Amino acid sequence: MTTTTPNLLLSHIVASQSQKEVTANAAFDALDQALCQPTAIAMTDANLALTDAQMLGNMFLSFTGTLTASRTITVPAHAKLILIENDTTGGFALNIQLPSGAAIAFNSGDLKLLYCDGSTLRTVAYVAASSGNPYDIGCSVAGAPAASATLLRYPMPRAVTFPAGMANSKAVANTAATASATFSLKKNGTQFGTFAFAAAGTSATFAAASATSFAAGDILTIVAPSTADTTLADLGVALAGNR
Repeated sequence: MTTTTPNLLLSHIVASQSQKEVTANAAFDALDQALCQPTAIAMTDANLALTDAQMLGNMFLSFTGTLTASRTITVPAHAKLILIENDTTGGFALNIQLPSGAAIAFNSGDLKLLYCDGSTLRTVAYVAASSGNPYDIGCSVAGAPAASATLLRYPMPRAVTFPAGMANSKAVANTAATASATFSLKKNGTQFGTFAFAAAGTSATFAAASATSFAAGDILTIVAPSTADTTLADLGVALAGNR
């Protein structure tokens, strides 16, 4: 016979136990917290690994504190439904993940209901920070980009905000780069972010120090590196924002 429940790890009552009500009441309280308890966790501007007690003993976790970069929060691999909020300041994303597997990005202000089945973490429901709608912009480039070439010049038809770190944005190449190649993202001619292909890479990594808001009429441009890579070619770029 096991000594705890399989998912919430609540203590079982054993046949020979005296004062069984103590164990039963503790289990009732723990179940109540797992279904209802809200808890705020102050970030220290560093990655964080949650304990079993934090994951299993709460229904709602709100992460607070001031960030200077995107941070990763690792949650234990237990079957559990949990509501998570990125209530940090600084405009950076939180990446929630199990000890292995892909992370789920939370932009500043995002609220998501997640379910873990013990091995996979999934988004059940999502309320975006902007309380608005996704607004994605894409382009493709045939062949190899020339040095300092403008790959996209896009006049915003409406107000759009891109999150810190350019979370959920993607850039791929059909032919890998020979060396590192960094492309510039600009608002009205001023750089606010980048995406870079590593040497031999076909998938880019995005960076942006803070969220950037465009008003209707502002110009978004993507500019190639000042030195063209010798092999990088056939690009596809998708920028993920909200309106």
